[in-house]
Amino acid sequence: MTVTKFSGGVAAGGGATRATVASATYALRVSFDPTSATQILLGYLPPGAIPIDVLGFGGTTGGTNPTVDIGTLADDDGYANELDGDAAGTSATAAAKLGALINTQITTLTAVYGKVGASAGTGGTFKGAIIYVIEDIP
Repeated sequence: MTVTKFSGGVAAGGGATRATVASATYALRVSFDPTSATQILLGYLPPGAIPIDVLGFGGTTGGTNPTVDIGTLADDDGYANELDGDAAGTSATAAAKLGALINTQITTLTAVYGKVGASAGTGGTFKGAIIYVIEDIP
């Protein structure tokens, strides 16, 4: 199947429909070893991205209530702080586990990292997604 790629954001609405223009929602899918104390590169968020949530799909095994942190090199829990690592369908927003960088527009290509949280699991592969929108940078 062919994938259509756009170098910038995508918006819908406006024009003849007169609907309010709205940006598309994107997901940077991630997976990593939730036992690593060293930050693991998960991918990159583009300039103009505004992260709005982090979803956890689970996958961490062992430990007591294992958690993960997702952020940047400078702020290792900037997107999700102590997100549940073994439960599927966890939202950092709903669980009040958001980091300080959520809802902040990114101006340059930004690397995203993941690592073990304060409560370590003993194995598995954490899977999740960083949900974001892209807005024009003025």
